[in-house]
Amino acid sequence: MDDESESPKGGVTAAPETKHLAPEEVLEKLDSMSADDKRKLRLIERRRRGGTNFQENELYSEAVTQAIVGQRRCPRDQSFVAFLAQSMRSIASHRRKALGRTESLTSDGRGHDGGEKQVASDQLDPEALLIEKQAEDVIKVIYETLEGDEEAQLAVIAISGQNRGKALRDEIGVDQAGYDYIMKRIRRTLAKKLPDGFRS
Repeated sequence: MDDESESPKGGVTAAPETKHLAPEEVLEKLDSMSADDKRKLRLIERRRRGGTNFQENELYSEAVTQAIVGQRRCPRDQSFVAFLAQSMRSIASHRRKALGRTESLTSDGRGHDGGEKQVASDQLDPEALLIEKQAEDVIKVIYETLEGDEEAQLAVIAISGQNRGKALRDEIGVDQAGYDYIMKRIRRTLAKKLPDGFRS
């Protein structure tokens, strides 16, 4: 009813919808993804699954499902691959936090005051949580600054993980020369777009 009453005004109801991909457009994007894009997303999923109980392909499937049903909406002006990568990162982060709360409730084994334990676990070490949040913010800023260079964005995600050296290069899918070139691009882009560094 509301849609019909506002339709004569033109863009009033259409504007918000056009900012994001519709479900059928999400399906089209999925169908048209290149093999390279799919490889990147597999690497990202493997990296992001750490510390969660997601099995292989489950995290990716969850991100895709949420995009199709509209639980997460992809802006038209954003790379679809980057959108899925950020969705997987967010979903995995929520799962880790949920699992962490569950572990803190069950590991003590003292029973009845579960609600109190959950609150305590959330506030256990505010300084550690703040440091973790700042690190995530820095990674997010760098990732967003590299918009348009998906290979560099993938490298940032990989570097924020635990792999180093050859294992890190293998995760990204490049040799030493390729890795050096990506790092050069990242440094050049950050120097250009963030000349004053990071502000807290």
